[in-house]
Amino acid sequence: MKRVRRRGLLDLLTRIAVIGLGLSLPAWFYLAELRPRIELHRLEKNVRTLAAACDQALRTAETAEETHDQLDAAQALRLDQSLEIGRLPCKSYTALTEKLLSDGVSRHALAALNLSATSDPAYPDLRAAQSDADHLDAQLRVASRLFDLAPLPLKEDLRDAKFRLGERLFFDPLLSGQGERTCATCHVLASATADGAALETRLDVSPNWLPDVPARNVPDLWNRDHNDVSTMLWDGRLQAVAAADQGGLVQPEGLSTTGFENLMALQSVRPIVIPAEMLGEPGAGNVLAPEARRRPAPEAVLARLASRLYEGDERGEEAGTYRSLFRKSYGVGTADEVRPAHLGNALAHYIEIAFQSRDTPWDRYLAGDLSALSVDQKRGALVFYGIGRCAVCHAGDVFSDFGFHSVGVPEIREEKDLGRFYATGMADDRFLFRTPPLRNVTLTAPYFHNGQADTLVVAIRQHLDPYRFARAYAEGGEHLMAPTEIDAISPILASGSLITEEQVGLLVAFLEALEGRRAGSLAR
Repeated sequence: MKRVRRRGLLDLLTRIAVIGLGLSLPAWFYLAELRPRIELHRLEKNVRTLAAACDQALRTAETAEETHDQLDAAQALRLDQSLEIGRLPCKSYTALTEKLLSDGVSRHALAALNLSATSDPAYPDLRAAQSDADHLDAQLRVASRLFDLAPLPLKEDLRDAKFRLGERLFFDPLLSGQGERTCATCHVLASATADGAALETRLDVSPNWLPDVPARNVPDLWNRDHNDVSTMLWDGRLQAVAAADQGGLVQPEGLSTTGFENLMALQSVRPIVIPAEMLGEPGAGNVLAPEARRRPAPEAVLARLASRLYEGDERGEEAGTYRSLFRKSYGVGTADEVRPAHLGNALAHYIEIAFQSRDTPWDRYLAGDLSALSVDQKRGALVFYGIGRCAVCHAGDVFSDFGFHSVGVPEIREEKDLGRFYATGMADDRFLFRTPPLRNVTLTAPYFHNGQADTLVVAIRQHLDPYRFARAYAEGGEHLMAPTEIDAISPILASGSLITEEQVGLLVAFLEALEGRRAGSLAR
């Protein structure tokens, strides 16, 4: 009886063992085979995306290696920072693949997935890039630290007598010789202080009164009081080599810089004394330049302007007259006491307060409002500061290094624009133009010194492929670009780019985040 019981117990235990083994085999199979496959399938999109992004960053760094020796120290540092930001997906890719390996995913499977994701030069998997807000914000914190990013510092919106004086001057046609132009004629408010045309419209004057440089695209006026603004005009003929109160302002018209508070103040009076801009043809019919025998002296033109302003005031209300505004602003009583610097400083004071980039999504984001940017704008910012290498030249609070570069923009006019050469006379400066600031750039098309790009997409593509016109022919059959123009192309761009069409769209989305509320309201 006992033997039967023992045999029954043994059979029971055997059956339990068999059943246990049968149950454990699927579990083991799941852990050994199915679970790694399921996990890899679940994370396949992330693996492919990060693999492609990392490969793009590594190839970008490889093509940029030869660039360093051709850059100055500041540019080389910013390039290194951009490459570091670009490689951030590599860290995420490494962490993800190590996790999958620990979960049992084979190296062979991961290698096959990497090869599939990186074999297409167009990086199709980037179209499925991660959009997790925390992930993007973490990478942007790295960019903020490396590039020392902070909200744009702004002046108080104080509309005092000096502001009102500058505002009245800005819109007054009396500042032009024939009374037909104002500052706002070229710096159109509805065009966000540009004019919406490819090239400036010059006054009809004799050839001997025309400037030495070809007509150019009208620059905007946003944030021109910022300390980073060390040059003005496309060729930088107007520049600050030291502080204004130390005589550091330089400009070509022969006007004394004494008393001018900043570069914007000096620039503000320049158009008034230039025949093709506001002064008009000198001669008997020109109130500000009645003598036609020689080039008008800037001080004489501006002295006549002060008298003209006072004379035109006699019927106005006392509180708003030029006489009252000059007295409240500077303590001067008569037109004879008004100096060129008074005019320039008032105009600049108005411009620097009225045309500041206030309340932009980008500044709100940097101030701590992480919801101020859309996912695409955050992704675009990472392209801008990372693999796009945009911040190597478009640096700082106003997005310009105020240096001079060529991006290969062709000159289709018969007269070639020699760019920086007009300021320095140095052969190496031919075809170089100042890096334009980018705040409110979405509102100031067309782009480049000659207005060649109608849209931001076209302008960005030109940067990505600066040699696109190197082999093109002009209508007359000659090459559109001379060898010296091709040789002038910036080494920062010469290595080419692997940016995808999707990333071009992301860059545009980021640039939209640089649009200020005031600028947007003017242009609508």
